[in-house]
Amino acid sequence: MLEETLTEWLNGAERKGRREGQIEGMRRLLLQQLEQRFGSLSPGVRRRVKAITSAKELGALAKRVLVVGSLAEMGLG
Repeated sequence: MLEETLTEWLNGAERKGRREGQIEGMRRLLLQQLEQRFGSLSPGVRRRVKAITSAKELGALAKRVLVVGSLAEMGLG
């Protein structure tokens, strides 16, 4: 019983860690894309991107960066 509970807890912690790592990687990639496309980013833009916790939202922004003309169009500027 205790072993099962511990295993479940560890598996949940591992999944959470993977998810957080994935989101952090997506944030880094988005920041690189934004900087490549629009030049140096303000601290405010960096803060807004780092505050995003949704993989879905980060993915959508990563797609938008390819077609918009400004950070304002991205909703970040």
